[in-house]
Amino acid sequence: MESLTKRLAAWPAWRRGLLLLVIMAGYFAVVASMQWLKGTAERVLILALLMALTWLMAHVSRAAACSEADGEMRREDRRYLAEFLPAIAVYFALMLFVWPLHRTTDAIWLKALIALSPALPVAAMAISLFRYVTASDEFMQRLHLQALAIAAGVVTVVSVAVGFLAAAKVVTLDGSVLLLVFPGLMLVYGPTLAWAKRRYRD
Repeated sequence: MESLTKRLAAWPAWRRGLLLLVIMAGYFAVVASMQWLKGTAERVLILALLMALTWLMAHVSRAAACSEADGEMRREDRRYLAEFLPAIAVYFALMLFVWPLHRTTDAIWLKALIALSPALPVAAMAISLFRYVTASDEFMQRLHLQALAIAAGVVTVVSVAVGFLAAAKVVTLDGSVLLLVFPGLMLVYGPTLAWAKRRYRD
């Protein structure tokens, strides 16, 4: 897989960025289709698509943020993927096969167990990210800190704005909106980190 990443890193920056945008668009399209799923076969297919897109996005993101000479996956990158991919696979599986059961479950304790189960793989993903950052050198840790600071700032501003709109009855929201906080943080963090790497490299 390193050779593919290295080949992608040799592409012009605009082509790498365009490929990443296409993959992200496909990713969100697949996620949006989850609400219409009915059969087990459809859920298995969506799970396979999500994992394939996640795997591909990880390598394209690496290629988009570096030069051809730095295109090989580093040891900490491989360890991060080895920890992150199983965790997100469990998360997707729980959301596809377990989370829908809360609609037909009457026992409060069982409904709470179903509702809390996706938090476990999210915690594993957060731990893998922490280990990835701490395994990097001081320069990379600085870039991670900058990206996380920007991502936290953006998500905070958006959350406060949406919260005030809901409080003023401009929009009607339920508690499920909180599920968007972590994906929103990662959505801003990833491209910001790639931008920071290219800015310092160039």
